[in-house]
Amino acid sequence: MTAFAFILGCVPLWTASGSGAASRKILGTVVIGGMLAATLLAIFLIPVTFDVIETFSVRFGRSARDVNEPDIEPETP
Repeated sequence: MTAFAFILGCVPLWTASGSGAASRKILGTVVIGGMLAATLLAIFLIPVTFDVIETFSVRFGRSARDVNEPDIEPETP
């Protein structure tokens, strides 16, 4: 939601007219494009990376259940 508000806030830069409009349009294009790219990467790349790492850890290492259980057994009196 914050990224969307930021992108909408930069739209006036992208649609600028008048003196200095060329530099503002370039700046708006770069900022909006960068924020869109970062947002899309965060939305898709992070969950996919998490899933791949979890799959490898379950297949080749400890499972999520083993990680949540303590390794040390309680002492008996």
